[in-house]
Amino acid sequence: MPFRPFYNTSSLSGRLAAFFTFVALAIGLMTFVIFIFALQWSEDRAGERMLLVDRDEAIYKFTHGDIKPGVIKIDILTKAYNNIASVPEPFRDFVKKKDYYLGEVGFDSLPTDHMVYVGHYYVEGKKIPLVLITEIDRIEFGFKELAYAGSIVLVIVLGLMLIFGIVLNRLSRRLISPLNDIHFQLEQHGSNLELPFTMSEEAAQEFHTLIDKMNGYREQVHSMLVREKAFARYASHELRTPLTVVKGASKLLSRGEIDEFQSRQVDRLNDASTQMETMVDALLSLVRYEKSEDLSPEREFRQQELEKIIQQNSAQAVEKGLSIQLSVDASPIIRATAPVMNMLIGNLLRNAIAATEQGQISVKQNSQLIAITDQGHGLSSTPNKDGHGLGLLIVDDLCRRYQWDFSLTEHPKGGCIATIRFESESND
Repeated sequence: MPFRPFYNTSSLSGRLAAFFTFVALAIGLMTFVIFIFALQWSEDRAGERMLLVDRDEAIYKFTHGDIKPGVIKIDILTKAYNNIASVPEPFRDFVKKKDYYLGEVGFDSLPTDHMVYVGHYYVEGKKIPLVLITEIDRIEFGFKELAYAGSIVLVIVLGLMLIFGIVLNRLSRRLISPLNDIHFQLEQHGSNLELPFTMSEEAAQEFHTLIDKMNGYREQVHSMLVREKAFARYASHELRTPLTVVKGASKLLSRGEIDEFQSRQVDRLNDASTQMETMVDALLSLVRYEKSEDLSPEREFRQQELEKIIQQNSAQAVEKGLSIQLSVDASPIIRATAPVMNMLIGNLLRNAIAATEQGQISVKQNSQLIAITDQGHGLSSTPNKDGHGLGLLIVDDLCRRYQWDFSLTEHPKGGCIATIRFESESND
């Protein structure tokens, strides 16, 4: 997985705190370095300007005073030399190589650094060397001053951390904590539609709008589920009652003396009522129980059940003279009830029979899939892409409920292959 510093909001507050702390420390360190550099730079520039002022005074004294060539003391820190031989070691060897120099010089043999000026002046057209040496360390900042400067930087860093902490706290309460609250509520009672989402008053206005919308959608879904359950309760009675009457009437008719034509009509009536009852059971079971697939126990889809489904839905194949070949290698483990499997496979089988004028229908089953192959004209010439009865869209929706993969593809030799794959369910 690629590195994502803000992968989730649960760790966002801590990461932002670490980020702001790092920023505060970086700014404090940068401020300290810049401050010390500027302090030393200003000290050096001040020392150089002071030495240039002393240079002018030294030239004046050497040219107007009754002073022999050698050395004069400008003040308690600075001495001026107009003779290289008078310059003390180790500065003498240093100034011999310079025609002009102004800067700070340090030697290992000396405990402190000195500011040195090397130049010259003219007397009656004669060039005379001039060297000024001052003990600059005596007026530069020492340890106490640097400690004081460091304390200033420390106060700045603490101030930045305090400001960032306040900003982070307000940001967390308004933007980050609400996301964590929503995530927590979704995990705790996301499936309980009767519990509304809540939001703190300190959250941003957009989160309150989001919560209001989510609660509105949840109420709508809850209302739809209530109506759906009511429909399942009443439809179960309203649909089963006429089906029971039809089946009872057909049984009474079959007991009497009827001719061959009437017998065929009674058989068709029994088949239609059985198919209608199966479809009603499947739809009502989905409405009542299959909202959560875990409510249905796992079971083995055996060959006998598949053969029964094929027998119940092959009446049209008999009329067309089509043969149905069944190949079973293994029995898959599924959660769908018998009426649901009857409706799914029966719908696909009737589609295949309706699309095939002659030839055969093959049904293949193993532990991973069920495939129904016809010898029709294929997808390109199918007039009704929605299928027969409930339609392929309904079949696809039912497969999604059980996390199965449904596909309808062209067969290389003509016709279509309708496949239901159970890998996603079995892998769970």
